[in-house]
This record gives sequence, C-alpha cells and structure tokens, in this order.
Amino acid sequence: MPHIGIYLQNKSDFLSLADNIFSNLLLKDLVDLEGKRGEMFSKMTIDKFIDRELKHDHFVVRSDNNNPLHKMSSGQQRKSLLQYLISQKPDFLVLDDIFASVDKETRVHIIEQLSLIADETLFIQIFYRKTDILDFIHTVVIPDESGKVQSVVGKEDFIQKHQTDNIRPQSFELPYCLSNLEPMANPLISLNNVSLSYGEKKVLNGISWIIRQGEFWQLTGPVGSGKSSLLSMIVGDNPKGYGQDITLFGLKKGSGESIWDIKKHIGYFTPSMLAQFKRNESVEHMIVSGMLDSVGLYVKPTDLQTQTARKWLNLLGDSYRDRKFMQLSYGQQRIVMVVRALVKQPPLLILDEPTTGLDDENAALFISMIRAIANTRRVAVIYVSHREEPGLNPQYVYTLIPDDTNGSKGVTQVPQTEK
Repeated sequence: MPHIGIYLQNKSDFLSLADNIFSNLLLKDLVDLEGKRGEMFSKMTIDKFIDRELKHDHFVVRSDNNNPLHKMSSGQQRKSLLQYLISQKPDFLVLDDIFASVDKETRVHIIEQLSLIADETLFIQIFYRKTDILDFIHTVVIPDESGKVQSVVGKEDFIQKHQTDNIRPQSFELPYCLSNLEPMANPLISLNNVSLSYGEKKVLNGISWIIRQGEFWQLTGPVGSGKSSLLSMIVGDNPKGYGQDITLFGLKKGSGESIWDIKKHIGYFTPSMLAQFKRNESVEHMIVSGMLDSVGLYVKPTDLQTQTARKWLNLLGDSYRDRKFMQLSYGQQRIVMVVRALVKQPPLLILDEPTTGLDDENAALFISMIRAIANTRRVAVIYVSHREEPGLNPQYVYTLIPDDTNGSKGVTQVPQTEK
C-alpha cells in the first residue's frame, strides 16, 4: 500500500488542505480516492464528537472502561478515537498529528494498531515534526502556504535531506516585562500529602510538591496518570482541593480566597483554549489581551502595552504582523496563544502540551521563549509534555507514577544536565 505523508508547516492552511484531500484534489496524481470512504483522525474530529456529547447526549466514542470522550485525558481521547475509526473499516485514514499528546507507551500502541491494517487501509499522515513520520510512509508531499503540492519526494530522500536539518533553539533578549512583579510568598505552591478520587476511582495518592519562585519544572507521566487533575488543583479549578493541605501564593486553600485571587498570578496555556477565541481581533490585540486576562480586547490599550505587543510581534516575524487572528493557520494561532500566556510574565506559568501542532521551526522558537523566561529566574514554569524537546533543559522533573488501585504517586528528579 503506497502510504503518503504530508509534511505540513504552520503557515499552511490546514482546513483547505484537508478539504482538498477528501475531495480528491490534492493527491490525485499519487492516488485515486474517488468513490473511496475515508475517516479523519484529528483534534477537530475529537472536538466534534465532544460537542455532540455535551449538546445532544450522543455518545459515539468511548474508552475501554466506557468513559465518554469529554471525561478522558487528551491522550486517552486520541487512543479511543483511533480504535473507533479503525472499527469503521475505512478505505483510507487521514492521520493528523497522530502522536500529539501521547506518551511513549501509547505511541507504540498506535503504531501496532496501524500496522494491523496497513495492508488494506491507505494512510495519509499529516505531520509537523520530522521525527514523527511513520515507518509505513512511502512518499512525502510538501505543500506550499496555499495548501497546493510544492514537491513530492520518496520517504528515504526526505529523511536523508532533513535528518541534519533540525532547527535548534536560539537565544534572544526577552521583551520588556509589564508585570509589577510584586513580592510573592515563597514557595509559590505547596501541596502536602494531597490525594484525589472520583467515586471509587483513585487518581492521586499522597502528592507532595513544592514550587518556588523562578523554578523550571517539567511535569510528566503516562496517559491517565492524573496530570490534568493535578494542574486543576494548582489553578484552583478543582473543588476537591478544599479540606486538603494546599497553599497557593501564600493563601491556604479554603481560607476565603476567590478563584480569581489564584488565577491572577498564573499564566496558562493549553491548545484546547483556542476554542474560546473566535473574535476577529488583530494578532497585536490578542497579545495585549494577555496582559489584561481578557478573552479579546474591550478597552483601548495603553501606549506601553502596544509597544510591548509589537516587540513580541517582531520576534514572531512578518507572517504575524498586521494580521487578524482568525486569518492565521491553526499552528500560527497556537503560537500567538503561547505568546499571549508569556507576555504578562506572571509568577507562575503553566504550559500544558504547548508544542502540540507546532512545526519544527515554531517549536524551536517556542522553546527559545521558554528558556528566556526561565533564565530570568523570576517566573516559575510548569511545562507539561510527553515530547522531549531539544534545548528545553528543565531544572526539575516531577513524574506521576500510576497505580490502578491506589492512584498516582509523585517523584521528583533532577535531570543529569542540571546536576
């Protein structure tokens, strides 16, 4: 089966490209999809199914333990969606960023599942990172910005050409910080013997974790180990935090603090946040809104806010300047959302799978930004990801080790490079 890879960069129009695949326009010179039935593995597909669940109580995809999609972790969602799509026995399967938000074990599982149907089902893999290309791929298509075919090469030629072409993070000067950087309690976050259960399901077991000012942490753990639940305790969204020994920015949990007393000290980004931003704001205004913690911009920015936003725009380059947010490609929108979280430089910055959907160039740009933030030693960073990014170099790694009976335990490690 002549499986096809599409190496997509963030400046390309993903939606147009996907439409052209299913309408048999993009790949017609390589494969005839006319009359063939195809399925799309994508975050957009997951979002559509979740929308049906929440609005219409229509549950199509479920996990092995019968949970609906909206109650699964991002990694579990992708694993369950793939199983469902395979069960539909399509003629071809479009795989968009198949390894996003999955751990090493799930990655192996996905490859095993695909290998079982590789002889009878055509794979069209859309990938953004060169290291993600599947072994099954025969030919690689490289589109231009408009989504039209720019070049077609064999997989071996593609690998040979790009194997030494990895873009490394760069050093640059961080734009002026608008934060007052008022004196904060130190440590910022203190969790002492914290446990979490949902019904009979134990998720976290005796978690003790201290995060001090300026520290750079990576939070890891396999799919379903409770990373999202742990983050919800830190950002104040989880009511199960009450009655436990948790101190957030000097405020004891349950001492009369509001959720906004907590959130004003946190910059937060996860790719799912994109769904909240549908206004046709300029990229500049999107960045300014990060200084104001608003979904969109409803007041006239100050001269200083505008100047700061433009300094960040200069880092991003011409493809972002004088553009509307909704005109950007999906990957470019993610980069803007990351900058929006960075611009305020709050005491604590939480980044949950931030490089999902980013191409090699933009991922390297993002890692450079994070390193610049971390090197100031003024902003504490919690970076959540299964992917090992060159040049990230966190000071500490907090790993959740799951136990199906008792819930996940937490272990702190110091990476070799920091010892």
